[in-house]
Amino acid sequence: MQLYKFLPLASDRMGALWTLATIKDCCILEYGPAGTTHYGIEGLMQLNASMESRLFTTHMDETDIVSGDSDRLERTIREIDAVYRPPVIFVFASSISSIIGTDIETICQALQPTTQAKLIAMTGGGFRGDFTWGVAEALTALANHVVAPPTTKQAKTYNIIGANADCYNFRSDIREIKSMMAECFGLKAATVFTADTSIADIAGAANAEFNLITRIEGIPCAEALKQAHGMPYIYGSPYGYQGSALWLKQVADAFGQNCDAAYMAQTANTSRQHTMYFRRAFYGATQISCVVAGNYDQATGIAGFMQELGIDVRKVLVNHARPNGTQVSAELAERIIFAPSEELRRQVLHDEKPKLLLGDGVLLEIGADVPAKIQVANPNFYTTLLFDGTPFVGPRGATYLLERMLNELRH
Repeated sequence: MQLYKFLPLASDRMGALWTLATIKDCCILEYGPAGTTHYGIEGLMQLNASMESRLFTTHMDETDIVSGDSDRLERTIREIDAVYRPPVIFVFASSISSIIGTDIETICQALQPTTQAKLIAMTGGGFRGDFTWGVAEALTALANHVVAPPTTKQAKTYNIIGANADCYNFRSDIREIKSMMAECFGLKAATVFTADTSIADIAGAANAEFNLITRIEGIPCAEALKQAHGMPYIYGSPYGYQGSALWLKQVADAFGQNCDAAYMAQTANTSRQHTMYFRRAFYGATQISCVVAGNYDQATGIAGFMQELGIDVRKVLVNHARPNGTQVSAELAERIIFAPSEELRRQVLHDEKPKLLLGDGVLLEIGADVPAKIQVANPNFYTTLLFDGTPFVGPRGATYLLERMLNELRH
């Protein structure tokens, strides 16, 4: 068992809660003690996200645990359905109800004929894996149980899948991706899974032409939508100037779009100017070394941008277990570490002695003595994000990160 001074790795239950909690017109019911549900709400606040769905708990006492009686759960489901009339109720198993073997799925199936709301069982309970399992489970549940067959296809529209509240700076990154798609292709976002959206928006997601998957946990959701509704998709995130240009070309090739020549030329010109400016600022100095941390796509994407700038990426710390299907590039294979302990994080910083840290709140606390630090990932302790014009993705995100690094490294 690991010792933690800061935060243990969040469970699948937390990942699913984070994914669904930002959806309007959605009800979430957890069969477990009130304290665990309260903890889930507090955790969402640290993600700079607001609770858009309604979150309920049945509470549990010793009688429920000892006898395995599920009457309290059934009565609560009926009450939520009668009082709030939601289109969907996600019924969560807590760790305690999972341990005593409560069959949430069977209970939902038995009650479904008597409720107006669609009942969707989330049975992980915190024992299947880390939060990325819960993110994938929740996104796939939306694809399988909420998205309706298409009625009228909306030309020149797309969905974004994977832009969830657990992604640090998610609002700004969503805005930048929307801007890139509009300026380069004249396309409009239909639905975002799951920030700034509603059950009705997600139900109509199959009316869009295609899906953009911004994190690896969104692939099972995209596959479900492809099989059920024939929706094509691509997977990737546009980090850095070169990464953004390649991503846009990938979109163009996959979906038969034409990149706006002026936009691509402007992006290339900005890349040359700002990259040269950065290199001139530190000409003759010792090569800058860095350590990057975050979720898989975020950490590897930002690490790629650092390499684009000529920064020596010593280590890439991924804040969860290695996702299924990941293919790490040869350049990063020897530098990437999945789910590092706090002790290993300290050892990495001690051994590598980076000049720059780009990571989460925990890493920045551990690396307090590193000269330059920028928070780019969760967990988050102190930072409040309100403005949605400071992305990390896309050409504007590359420029913003570059600006932040220049100011930090010059101190």
